[in-house]
Amino acid sequence: MIKEFEGKVAVITGGASGIGLGLAKAFAKRGMKLVLADINKEALDKVSKEFNEKNVDVLSVITDVSDPEQVAHLAKVSYERFGHINILCNNAGIGAGGPLRFLPKENWDWILGINLYGVIYGIQYFLDRMIKSREQCHIINTSSLAGLTPGDSGPYSASKAAVIAISERLVLECFGTNVSVSVICPAQVRSNIVENADILSETRENLWKETPSGPEFENAKKLLDLGMDPEVMAEMVVKAIENDIFYIVTHPEYIPLIKSRFENIYEDTLKLHDGYGDKQEGKTKIFRNDTPGFSIKYPDYFIELNPTQISKAIFTASYADLNLEINVSTISPKRRLEELPKKIVRGLKIMTNEIKTISDGPTNLRDGTPARETLFEYKVVGLFKTRSMHLSAIRDGKWIRIVISAAANNLSEKLKEILYSLEFH
Repeated sequence: MIKEFEGKVAVITGGASGIGLGLAKAFAKRGMKLVLADINKEALDKVSKEFNEKNVDVLSVITDVSDPEQVAHLAKVSYERFGHINILCNNAGIGAGGPLRFLPKENWDWILGINLYGVIYGIQYFLDRMIKSREQCHIINTSSLAGLTPGDSGPYSASKAAVIAISERLVLECFGTNVSVSVICPAQVRSNIVENADILSETRENLWKETPSGPEFENAKKLLDLGMDPEVMAEMVVKAIENDIFYIVTHPEYIPLIKSRFENIYEDTLKLHDGYGDKQEGKTKIFRNDTPGFSIKYPDYFIELNPTQISKAIFTASYADLNLEINVSTISPKRRLEELPKKIVRGLKIMTNEIKTISDGPTNLRDGTPARETLFEYKVVGLFKTRSMHLSAIRDGKWIRIVISAAANNLSEKLKEILYSLEFH
């Protein structure tokens, strides 16, 4: 994460107005150097002049982000000028759409080309350079609340939902590197996104255009005009960069709407699957070649998988987001059960962060063998909140650890039965 901004370099697409300009002002105020990219030469020249008059080191590059060659050029001249880039804001976008039944392919190509492929090309031409620089870096992708909730525009909402999905994948790939990732999901923020779309549409052929009339159009324009100040939103982005926050939802009043969408998904799923969660059949796994020999019982709907090198487990199985893992390792006779949670935490840090110990204490297996039960909560690769229950026992110089992990709200007490099925032979 970036804590100090002085002297660092930010590239901002769509940087001549709206959210992009708000970000530029926030970064400049903190002593950053700027690369502003925009398709609007007049607006770009104007804001670049204003920054120069304030002694901000700024490079302006006319860029159509839907053209990969132009984004490649943007990356080339940015690195030639400054040597490294610390913050990349894939921000350029247009707000356009219409009823799905009326839209030809040309509309989809235009909107996805800017809103989606502009982000893809930014990642393609900057990410590898950022990782190789070993500088502290951050990528900001601008999506929209329309990517999380039902939107008024099919192509726009689709493009913004895709940006969220790409960002979620990107943060997984960047975990453990020098590059952090955030995705902005704003509601109404004052900008020229609609007007810019109207102007740019004049340069395209065969587009379906909605007649801007009626109360719906006026209401949408009014909401945008009364939206959040881009400079206020930019301060939220700075806070997210400083604290390595992934989802930047600028308008918390829309959280109930976001939540209702996923509740509907859950409810519709249950309607299709009667008796979900009632599976009771189980099977026993016996480990005879280990010293000591032992066995566990687990539901038969778990699928046994090949252990990965990272986990160093002797057994793994999964079902949906539930994961079962068994680890056996040699342990010093001086090591005590109460010391083991700290050792577990060191292992968790390889692929997780924000680790919290929810509970930890002594317990006993069914045969009376002393054991240690520990519950952790953490974020896997910086994104998914997860809980894992660990049951540790020591026998014949070996540390046997049974682990069940799942999404934080899906780890039930009933799953403890798997842990406590551990039986030594």
